[in-house]
Amino acid sequence: MSTDHSEPRVIIVGGGPCGLLAALKLSKLGIKSTVLERSSQPDQWSTRSYTIVLDDKGKNALEEAGCLEYAMARGSERKYIYLYDGVEKGVVKAIPKSPPGLGFTRPLLVECLETIISEDHQSNITLKRGISVQNIVKNDGSIQVHLGDGTFLEASHVVGADGKWSKVRRSFPSLETQVTMRSCPSFGVRLFCPIMPKNWNSDGTYILRPQKHNLYYIIVSPRSNNLSVDGLCISMVCYDETIEKYPWLAPPEEKDGWKSEYSAVPVVSNSENPLAEHLEKLFQDELPAFYKAVGGRETLQSACVDHRVTWLEPLEKEEVEVNYSTKDGLVTLIGDAAHSMTPSIGAGCNTALESAVKLVDAIRKVSGENKVDSFMLSQGFLQYGASRPSEAIPVQKASAARSCLKQKQ
Repeated sequence: MSTDHSEPRVIIVGGGPCGLLAALKLSKLGIKSTVLERSSQPDQWSTRSYTIVLDDKGKNALEEAGCLEYAMARGSERKYIYLYDGVEKGVVKAIPKSPPGLGFTRPLLVECLETIISEDHQSNITLKRGISVQNIVKNDGSIQVHLGDGTFLEASHVVGADGKWSKVRRSFPSLETQVTMRSCPSFGVRLFCPIMPKNWNSDGTYILRPQKHNLYYIIVSPRSNNLSVDGLCISMVCYDETIEKYPWLAPPEEKDGWKSEYSAVPVVSNSENPLAEHLEKLFQDELPAFYKAVGGRETLQSACVDHRVTWLEPLEKEEVEVNYSTKDGLVTLIGDAAHSMTPSIGAGCNTALESAVKLVDAIRKVSGENKVDSFMLSQGFLQYGASRPSEAIPVQKASAARSCLKQKQ
């Protein structure tokens, strides 16, 4: 571990909610950072966007960074789980959530964090967009972050917040060999409804199932903020057993020709989308009231099938414990780069935001009231890296278990 007492130069790879929150928390400790984000423009809404519901973990993380009040003014409270009869009855039960969740689309959450950075933390946080990272190399006590254009940036410390396919993690065998990418026998069909159905409420999440079997279920979340509602995010959760009855739902195994690395549907125009035709028949037969409520064929044209869900399974060994930091304390991982999980229990973003907070809390414990130098930062990275896996791994395993149909039964 470095004994350097100079001022740290931190690079955070990944400008999603987790990376931005880490930058905010570091700024509150007086630590400057540069955030490198691959996308050239801020997140924009698309039919692939999804709704995030923050629970106490996520809301506490925002409060720790001093941005909960602003976020609550932009997001929308989710007070209920609505059980919905998609055949004829509509809502059959409203289950109160205590405390309520806080709903966002991912683009809206990123926008909230970026706004706070631009208004209150510009002197400590530099956000660089359109920057792709190729790999990370240690060189004579410093770290070189090699970029897609052939140049590199130097740093004293690097935080990997760049998702489940993390370039930071893959740059260090000690981090990469601790995990394996595990596929689960489940996948999703994602749709967007451009209207808010009559008599539907924006203060909750709707769940519905077919009456004759349990081969899939549907989660519907209003796409809303505190000012307006402009549609629904719809996720149809399926399993490998679903394909036995509906083989047309099977996600292809090859990536070539897909819309993106997330979508398994080849690029076709809406008018040519055969998936919409199959879904129309399925919903008319099994969920006619739901089909009518969400606008029929127009909504189904937006459908795309995602890959089977994957997660970073830790390769736990008795003699070696999982650690999210390198042994010298110069590099650490947060969010999906460290503990990617399936979406089955809605814990991914909440756990990621909590990890950003836990990292900076570990640094604060080391530094106390003193100004943080590079040595203290390394010690904080090491403490976080050693302690956080025991908290995150059980959540990963619980989420993976809920991604199997047999577990659901």
